[in-house]
Amino acid sequence: MGFTTGYLKVIRRLVQATALGILSGIMSPLPVRSADELYFDYGVLGRQISISSLEAFATEGTIDDELAPYLDRVSPENRQAFQRTLSTPLVALNDGIPEQIADPFVLSQWLYSPIGELVLANAGQLIKTEGRHNGQRAIRAAMVLAAADPAGLSLINILRFYPTNGIRLDLPQILALSEAIETNIETTDSLVQATIQQSVAVAATEPMLDYQALPMLADVPRFDVVKQSLMLEDRDRNRTYPTDLYLPTDLSAVLGPIPVMVLSHGYGETRTNPDAVAAARSLAANGFVVAVPEHIGSNAVYQDDLALGLNRESFDVMEFINRPLDIRFLLDTLEEKNKTDFQGRLQLERVGLVGYSFGGYTVLAAAGATVDVDLLEQQCDLDADFVPDNVNIALLIQCRLLELQSAPQVLQHLLDGSLADERIGSVFALSPLSNLFGDKGMRNIQIPVVIVGGAYDIATPIVQEQLAAFQGLTTSEKYFYLAENLSHTSALTRAILDLAYPRSGIVERFNASEQWLFNLMVTLLIAHGQVSLMGDETYNPYLTAAYVETVSVDPTRLHLLRSLPPCLSGRRCAEN
Repeated sequence: MGFTTGYLKVIRRLVQATALGILSGIMSPLPVRSADELYFDYGVLGRQISISSLEAFATEGTIDDELAPYLDRVSPENRQAFQRTLSTPLVALNDGIPEQIADPFVLSQWLYSPIGELVLANAGQLIKTEGRHNGQRAIRAAMVLAAADPAGLSLINILRFYPTNGIRLDLPQILALSEAIETNIETTDSLVQATIQQSVAVAATEPMLDYQALPMLADVPRFDVVKQSLMLEDRDRNRTYPTDLYLPTDLSAVLGPIPVMVLSHGYGETRTNPDAVAAARSLAANGFVVAVPEHIGSNAVYQDDLALGLNRESFDVMEFINRPLDIRFLLDTLEEKNKTDFQGRLQLERVGLVGYSFGGYTVLAAAGATVDVDLLEQQCDLDADFVPDNVNIALLIQCRLLELQSAPQVLQHLLDGSLADERIGSVFALSPLSNLFGDKGMRNIQIPVVIVGGAYDIATPIVQEQLAAFQGLTTSEKYFYLAENLSHTSALTRAILDLAYPRSGIVERFNASEQWLFNLMVTLLIAHGQVSLMGDETYNPYLTAAYVETVSVDPTRLHLLRSLPPCLSGRRCAEN
C-alpha cells in the first residue's frame, strides 16, 4: 500500500468509524439522564449522554451502560484514541497547536480576534446551545474557563465548563462536514495518483540525460555572500518596514546584469525565518541579489502583540493590499539604489518573486492576480451547508478580505489589478493562499508561474488552493510541483505521518530527507530564475519532469505537471 493512499484510508476509516458509532448508538434505546447532557440531534432520532459518563470514560476508561451502545461499535484502537483525545490538553495532542493557547488570556485574545470569531461561528453550527442556537459564545466561554482550570484545556474540561445545561451536536451538519471532508480526501487522492502517473509518463518522453550528474545548485555556491539591512519608509502609506538584502560580496565577479529575487514570508513569520534566510543566501551565492521584506501587519511580532493584548486581531486586514505594495515600494527603492550602489547592474525589468503561504498570495497579487469577490462570498457564507469547496482552513484568512467591502475604494485595488507591478518577471509560489483569486483572477497573470503544493497540506489544501490556482492560469509557462507526504510545515508533516503510519519509521525517513528536499526546492528556484529572468536555457534540464523524477527521494518525492491530467480538468477526478 502506497503512503499516499494509506494516509487517506486511515483518515477515511476514522471519519467513518466516528459517524457509524454515533448513528448506530442513536438507533439504540438509551436511558434518560437529568444531569448535564450532551444531545445528539438527528431529527426525531435525537438521543443524549450525560457529561458524567464521558468524564468517567475520559479519566478512568469506564464504559457504562449509557456509553456502551456508542463505544461497543468502535475498535479498541479508536476507543483508546478517543479517550486520549478527550482527556489530554489540546497543546499536548498536536505539535501544531501553539503552547500559548493554554494561557487563558492569550486564548481569550485569539478567540475574540476576527479569525477566532470565524472559527467559533463555524464550530457553533455544529455544537449548539440547549436552545439550539449557534454555540459560538458558549464554546468561547467554556474554552477560556477550561484553560484557567488546573486540569487544563482538554475536550472533557471544555464540556464540563459549557455554560448551558445541555450541549447539542447537530449531527446532520456534522455528517455533511464529514462527507465534504471525505470528498476532498478522494479528490486529493485522485490528484496525487494522476499527477504521479502523468509526471512519470512525461519524464519517459524527455531527453535521456544523466540527470543525477546535474549539480544540486543549492550545494554549489559560486560567490561569498554579504547581508545588508535597510529600513524602508513609505510615506504615502505611513509604513516603515525593514528589509534585508543578500548579495554576492564581490559584485564585480558576477558577469552581466544581476538578477533580482524578492522573498515574501508567510503569515505569522518574519524575514529572519531560518528557511527564508537559507534560501536567500543560497540564491545570492548563485549570483542573485535577494531582498526579503518584513510584512509588519502579519508577521510574528504582530501575532505576539495579539497575545499581549496590544492588538485585537492576528493580522491587519489591510495586509491584502499592503503586502504587494511592500514589494512595489521595495522595487522603487532598489531602482534608486541601482543608480548609485549597484552602477545600474541590477536586472529590475524582470524581477522574480518567491512567496510561501500568505507570501504566496502576495506574489500572485503582485504579478496581477485579482480577487473574485463573488466566489469568496459564496465560500465564506456561514449559513451555507458544508460542501467540499468551503471546507478549507485557508478560508479563515481569506474570508477576512470581505471586511474591506466596507471600504469600496480600498477593495477596488484587489479587483482591478492595480496591485500588479510590470517589473515582475516570474513567480514561485509555495503552498500559496490562492483560492480567493478563482479562475477569473488567475488568468490575469501572463508571466512564468511555478506553484508548489504538498499532498498532505491541511492548512492550504492542495485541491482548493494550489490546484485551483494552477487550473486558472493561461500563461504558457506554468509549472505545478506536487510533493508526496508533505504538509504545510515540517511540524504538521511529522504529526500527520505519525498519525497515519505509527511505528513505520516514515517520520525518521522524513527527518533524514528534509534537508535534501529543501536543497532541491532551492535548486529549482535558482534554475527557474536563471531561465525566466535571464533567458539562460542551459538550466532547462532542471525544469523537466525527468529531473525531479530522477533525483527525488522518499518519502517526499516531487512530481511535475505542465498541464492538468484530463480527469482533473474539472477538479473532481474522483467523481468521473
